[in-house]
Amino acid sequence: MVERTRKYTKYIQTLFILLYYICSCCCGDVKPKHELYLPNYQYYHNLQRIGQHIEEIVSRNPTYLRLDTQYVSRQGRSQYVVRMTNFSDSHTFTGSYVLSQYKPKILLSFGEHAREFFPVESVIHLLQNITGGLTAVKGSPEETFSRTVLSKLDLFIVSLVNPDGRHYVEETGNYCWRGTSTGVDLNRNFDWHFGGRGSSGNARDEEYRGVNAFSEPESNVLTELTAKYKFDAFVSLHSGIRQIYVPFADSVSKEEKRLPENLDTQLQLAKLMSKVTGNLFTYGIAHELNDYAADGTIFDFMAGVRQIPFSFAIELWGEGDHKGAKCFDLFNPESQVLQKALEEVHPIYQTLFSFIIDWKEGQIKDYFNKIDEPPTSLSVLYFMLAFVVMVTVLMALHRKLPSFLRFYNRRRIVSLRSLSSTFSVMKIT
Repeated sequence: MVERTRKYTKYIQTLFILLYYICSCCCGDVKPKHELYLPNYQYYHNLQRIGQHIEEIVSRNPTYLRLDTQYVSRQGRSQYVVRMTNFSDSHTFTGSYVLSQYKPKILLSFGEHAREFFPVESVIHLLQNITGGLTAVKGSPEETFSRTVLSKLDLFIVSLVNPDGRHYVEETGNYCWRGTSTGVDLNRNFDWHFGGRGSSGNARDEEYRGVNAFSEPESNVLTELTAKYKFDAFVSLHSGIRQIYVPFADSVSKEEKRLPENLDTQLQLAKLMSKVTGNLFTYGIAHELNDYAADGTIFDFMAGVRQIPFSFAIELWGEGDHKGAKCFDLFNPESQVLQKALEEVHPIYQTLFSFIIDWKEGQIKDYFNKIDEPPTSLSVLYFMLAFVVMVTVLMALHRKLPSFLRFYNRRRIVSLRSLSSTFSVMKIT
């Protein structure tokens, strides 16, 4: 009996070990691979040059750009939060949620995943284009775009959400590394169905969610900004495939087929962003586009918890996972074609900004039209009050009107005394 028990125990132990290795092999590990090509830093920016370049752009344009240095990573590196608007032309309106500001507020998030260099290059390209347009020929497309953005938008840009992860990639040469310094995937670390099957509790997995929601200090910048300001749009920028995702991506939403409230409007914008690139991008609801679920994502949190009207996750470049792909080539173009790839995706920003500006102006117009139109009950009250006033005035003037204009002719009133006198005269006679 004892021998049989030992045999069963040994079988169970062997089974658990086997399952452990199967799970380890199946999970998306973050071990380095032999890359097809590497970044040439004459074209790409390394971590140091990213900071220097952003600081230079901000210092040259103090009227329109401000750099917030209070937000840092676990290891104390700046996340380079840039606010871009015409600060001398700020219109504030206190009222409904969507009208918290005349200028629409948009929050852009770059560099959440360490191995995705392309989105970070994209934000530098965007900053250069907007500020460069200020000195372009007056009336040119570049000048018009820059003036429109700076006068009609309030942009918040988190240029590098995960600087520690980027530092790790550059120091180790492991271009498969996705997470923070502790290996946490920030895009599984937010409190929207955190811990679901669309994430991992295995610290060796690339989708490791962390010990609890918001465990990473790097998440603070996004949670604090969205708690402080009422944003009209949020966009989380990635690379790996050309797709535009609308909420929701989590496993519960996938099962329940949950949809965001303003789905049609978001899909309309997603369609326009795809069209402007020559339809290079597919778009749609995240849990329908992907076979897998993703729990704890940032853009789901912004849509479901923060209730931001427009929330997207956009993957700017790539062909998706395919045979022969390694890591750097899966998420980033070769250095020689980097500039061309950046120019191809730039119209996405132009379309996004233009659409949100028009949408917000429509919201404001509708709001004030409703204010100008009194409620139905109030209109009835006004009518009744006007009627009473009119009748009162007519009654007051009635006796002064000619007889033919009166509602009724004035009647002669005979007193009883005069009647008695009349009867007495008749009797004497």
